[in-house]
Amino acid sequence: MAERFGVVLAIGLTFFGLMLIAAQEIDLGFDFGDDGEEPLVMASESFGEIGGATEDVRTTQFGSFNVGEGLGDIRAYRADRLELRRALFSERSTTFDYNATQPEYAEISFNVLGRDGTGALYVEANGERVFEEPLVSSAEETINISSDFLNTGMNEFKIGTNRGGLLSSTEYVIRDVEMNVRDRRFNDHVDDFRLFQYEVEDFVGANLSFSIPVDGSVVTEPLEIEVNDNQVFRQDPVRSDQTVELTPSNADLSPGLNTVRFSTEADGSYELENAQLAVRYIGTTQGAERSLDFELAEEELSFIQREDTEETVSFNFQALSGNRDIDLTINDYETTITARNGENTEVLPEDIFEEENTVNIQGAGAFVMDDFTLESEVVER
Repeated sequence: MAERFGVVLAIGLTFFGLMLIAAQEIDLGFDFGDDGEEPLVMASESFGEIGGATEDVRTTQFGSFNVGEGLGDIRAYRADRLELRRALFSERSTTFDYNATQPEYAEISFNVLGRDGTGALYVEANGERVFEEPLVSSAEETINISSDFLNTGMNEFKIGTNRGGLLSSTEYVIRDVEMNVRDRRFNDHVDDFRLFQYEVEDFVGANLSFSIPVDGSVVTEPLEIEVNDNQVFRQDPVRSDQTVELTPSNADLSPGLNTVRFSTEADGSYELENAQLAVRYIGTTQGAERSLDFELAEEELSFIQREDTEETVSFNFQALSGNRDIDLTINDYETTITARNGENTEVLPEDIFEEENTVNIQGAGAFVMDDFTLESEVVER
């Protein structure tokens, strides 16, 4: 009887051992215990929106114009900045040409950044001086040139300055220099708009809008719109209001001058009215702060203070303004985190925690913070 019991026991132990090995090789659902330790979550909170932000809008008007075959305003010249100078033995001016079909008039516009001297700035069309006046800094000037000074075919224009005196010299610095000619020919319409650094940093959105009236367009080819050489619109639109959404990614928007081009092909023709660009950005922000109190038991502090644990703060972040710096205070410990949109994790010293703890979060900008978690977990050293 004893021998039979021993045999049964041996068989049982062998079977149990084989099952244990099999359970380790393949998952059979047996649970023989887990030596790992669960992370200690000290505190967790979703704060939501912190701080306040107001949205501002700045609109650039492009007006009404023709694209394709027909009478339209055609850009003949564009320069971001020009330096004009006239001295006794030297001159710096700008000359450019335009080949016209049936020109009706031309406009030259610019802003005066600065002037040194008493001389006048002048504009010539085909050798005739059509404008000559002393201009002051910050002046915005538009010069109209009638068809009396324009030719069918090649036209030459010159912008320069005179000395202001026999032995004097004068220098002008002008920017956003642009010349458009009202002419009957197949044409694209090109315009510029300026974005400021803060508008790009605190960008919310931008809409390019225009209307296509019932009469005046020949919809045989698609209307195309490019912003900074990126196509943002191409279709045969119905004769109605149109809105095109622009972003820094699809239109490569950047601080400074950006270019928009309206075009079509072959014998297509479009009449656009009330074209404008509305840029939305965070105008003003109001910083705010959030606090969180939590307690730790003695055994939890012992866990945190172990050599094989690591303490972290993690949170999900979404900026509502350009400033992403967050001041984090835990008891007497202070640090500044430059957060990124999405998940953020920072390692913390282990000796900053006590039985009673206070967390303070403060930012100069506006942002959303969720899933804020203080945690301690065992890590391999």
